[in-house]
Amino acid sequence: MDLRQLEVFINLAESLNYSKTAENLHLSQPAVSQIIQRIEGEVGITLFYRNHREVQLTKNGKLFYDDSKSLTNSYNKALQRTRNSFNREQSNLTIGITDTPLEQAILPEMIKSFHREYPNCKIFLEGFDHNRLKHHLIDHDSDVIFTTHDDITDLAEVKYYHLFSGHFVALVPADHHLSDREELELDDLAGEKILLMDNNWCPPEQLKLQETIRKKVDDLDISYVNDAEILSLMVKAGLGITVMPSFVAIEKADVIKAVKLNYPAPLDYGLVCRKDEADPLVLAFCQVMQEQAEGM
Repeated sequence: MDLRQLEVFINLAESLNYSKTAENLHLSQPAVSQIIQRIEGEVGITLFYRNHREVQLTKNGKLFYDDSKSLTNSYNKALQRTRNSFNREQSNLTIGITDTPLEQAILPEMIKSFHREYPNCKIFLEGFDHNRLKHHLIDHDSDVIFTTHDDITDLAEVKYYHLFSGHFVALVPADHHLSDREELELDDLAGEKILLMDNNWCPPEQLKLQETIRKKVDDLDISYVNDAEILSLMVKAGLGITVMPSFVAIEKADVIKAVKLNYPAPLDYGLVCRKDEADPLVLAFCQVMQEQAEGM
């Protein structure tokens, strides 16, 4: 018995009509009958009650259907995962991102610009937290990743391309009492509902800031989030305020405000490839991204 025969059995179990199954699977009706007889002969059990007017599954046929359906579903999922993996490997360029508001805002047009210059390049995007992205780069699963400079200082075998510099801001709802301030001290956050990023999604400088806030600012109600887009959404919904690099925060004056935070820290955002990268397409992508960033 093979998967094609199981497909015939499953289709008949669902259609309960030999003619319909033959039509669905582009077979003749006698061929469907022969396959079902062959399956029943192999398992040694009657799977269908049938007469001139109707077809019904037997009790044992129903059990066999449930197990066969589960088996073919698992096979199809495995096949799809393998094909997806193959397609990614065949892509000319695999780009890793953490899916920040900044990336959502700028990358579509930046990538379009690159694609206009290299129309035959296949591009695959993958989104993970900072730590997994670094592993994907070193393991050759990603060709380039977008991240902050402080996040890759522990990696000697990479090359960094600068895109933006910035500072820390507090992201607050437009109607919040802190939204009209030009600059905030950490103590101004006292008593507020604070939304912070989960540690796995924090580059080192932001993690340091979050730990400083947690230890030194009084009377905080802290919640942790592991998605930058959800973090911004929660701020817009008035569920709290957060801190993040200015180049990540996307301000919308009537909904959300980014207020400078008096917390000196070296903040730099760019893209990273392996130091030994020799693929001209990868190097061209890094160069085009730098040119696009300079024009913004």
